[in-house]
This record gives sequence, structure tokens and C-alpha cells, in this order.
Amino acid sequence: MRTKPSAQRRSELLDAAQSLVLRGGVDALTVDDVTSGAGVAKGTFYLHFANKNVLIDALRDRYVRRFVDLQDAAARSVDGIARVEQWMLVGITEYLADIRLHDLLFHYSSRPEEPTPDRAVEALRELIGEIGAEVPHPEATAVVLYHTMHGIADHIVHHPEDRSRMLEEAARTCRALLPIPVK
Repeated sequence: MRTKPSAQRRSELLDAAQSLVLRGGVDALTVDDVTSGAGVAKGTFYLHFANKNVLIDALRDRYVRRFVDLQDAAARSVDGIARVEQWMLVGITEYLADIRLHDLLFHYSSRPEEPTPDRAVEALRELIGEIGAEVPHPEATAVVLYHTMHGIADHIVHHPEDRSRMLEEAARTCRALLPIPVK
């Protein structure tokens, strides 16, 4: 019998865990259910994850990586400040499309086992630098814009009739916070 590559097994464990989280929430998730769903022995789980909280951290990381990859791809399709606007608009759209998984993963009571970088804010900070915006504190500006994006998405969840107006406001906020020097 041939074993699967480690990365593939890890991905299968994450897929099984994500499916279980969507079905019953994080609190109901057990290592036994994950290993059963992935068709592996419990020892295989512990080769990849120290415990359930580390697994949840990995699910969060995978979610954010996918999210940021989509935002980065969209931002590369345009130039200038429109890159940041597109990054934010795609972020709002993706958040709204996958809000249930987001909320299950990020509103769970545990905190990451170890401090982790905020990949979304880092990507946005890098994008701000790439477009040449002259801001005194790029990281702080990225945090403000990220939370603007998140707040707008949350508002749209509760008030879908405001979607167009809120998306326009996201773009306006980008333009207001990101002065681009005239060359």
C-alpha cells in the first residue's frame, strides 16, 4: 500500500475538518470525526496537528490565504489606487460569499496557539507601498482599510439594500486615505 504525500494528507484532514465545522460548528468538532472523515488513523492527525486548536488555526490560515490570493489577483488586474479599491471590493464580495465559514472559524472562542501575522493586513500594506501612496504609517493605514472592508461587509450582511452605497464608500475611503503623488 502506498502512502499519500504529507501535504495531500494534511489537505485531506483540513477538508474533512472544514466540512465538519460547516455541518456542526467548531465546538462539535472532534479529532475522531476529522480522522474518520479523512479516512486516516488518529496518529496521522497528530503528525500534522498538535491538537484541535492547532487544526482550527490551520483552517483559519488556509481561509485567509485563499482570501488574500483572490484579492491579490484582482488587484493585479488594474493600476494605481484602483488596485487597493479592487482588493477591498473583492474582499467584501468574498467575505459575503463565504460568511458562514468565516464566522465559524474566526468567532470561535479560542485564540491562535501562537501569535500569527495578519496576512491580509500585510498584503494590503505591501500593496499600498507598490502603488506609491504617500502615507506616514503604511501598516496603520492598512489596518484601517482592512477594518473598513470588514465593517462594510458586516453592514451589508444586515442591510443588503445598502450594498451599492457601501461599495462606493469603500472606494471613496481608499481615495481619501491613499494620496498618490503626481509625477
